[in-house]
Amino acid sequence: MAFPKLVKPQISHFHTSRSASNPVRLSSLLHWKTVQQILQFNAIQPCTKLLSVLENVDSFIDTHCHLDRMFKCFRKTNHSATLEQFLNDLREMSSTDLAGCVTVFCDPVDFDENLWSKILSTDGVFAAVGQHPKSVESFTDHTLSFIRQCMGGPRVCALGEIGLDYSVRCNKYRQQQVFRQLLCLAVSCGKPIVVHCREALKDCSAILLELVPKFWKIHLHCYTGKFAEIQDLLVNFPFLFIGITALVTYSSVPAQNMQETAKHIPLDRFLLETDGPYFMPKSLLKKGSFSIPSMVSLVAAEVAQIRGVDRRVILHYSRLNATCMYGIPMTYSWE
Repeated sequence: MAFPKLVKPQISHFHTSRSASNPVRLSSLLHWKTVQQILQFNAIQPCTKLLSVLENVDSFIDTHCHLDRMFKCFRKTNHSATLEQFLNDLREMSSTDLAGCVTVFCDPVDFDENLWSKILSTDGVFAAVGQHPKSVESFTDHTLSFIRQCMGGPRVCALGEIGLDYSVRCNKYRQQQVFRQLLCLAVSCGKPIVVHCREALKDCSAILLELVPKFWKIHLHCYTGKFAEIQDLLVNFPFLFIGITALVTYSSVPAQNMQETAKHIPLDRFLLETDGPYFMPKSLLKKGSFSIPSMVSLVAAEVAQIRGVDRRVILHYSRLNATCMYGIPMTYSWE
């Protein structure tokens, strides 16, 4: 498995000519009401006097998505689609308020160097690389070496997602073993960590406390546990951020837990994410659809409603927090 080579970022990758024989658009896969709602939520209204002091309030970052998996979803409907077409359509579906995204590559065994290079040649796109806990059986010393090499990439801003997932039948010992190895690698490389934790908070917390320095930057991705149970981690890791996805728009028990977290989490300790292509906002859900980075604005709207504040407050803090966590400049733009 060769080390991924990155080419100089070029905006032109978003502007690929479309042949008459291949006219399928990403927007055509979504109902017109879906497109209308995305644009409506992304339209920033004139600032009130109270909010006029906020800077960069009209931009946001999707801090956790999977562009490679979105492309696979896109091709299920448009079998002959190219990656360039997908990226172009994705940009057209994104408002000017979307400043960028962090795309997560967590299946090293399926790594595609060409896809990696083209995705990370797109302005506004950054990456995290890791090994998902559900697929640790494929993890080898070679995988570890490969992820270590990836950490040197100029657009790679974190190691992850990694962690523990006891929600399915699994080898807990093996998951813990791989988690430990990758945490040590992240610390040795000086990289922030993206953590996946499902029904394993006790073990996950213990391992983090054992191996990770107190002031390390950690993104606890799509946390679905109770808010009270995360208090110790928030205290022990002052730069740990909680990821909130569109799951917050649903009514299941995990969704209710996320709503509780969204209501009580300090404004400087959360991140907004889509986890696209997963977790379509409930209001946009339809068969065959999948979430895209611009839909993170709907997550912001839901969090704002839960907290009883203006959506721009949520967008502002989420952007500041994303900059703190991933080092993405406030001036960066998805253009």
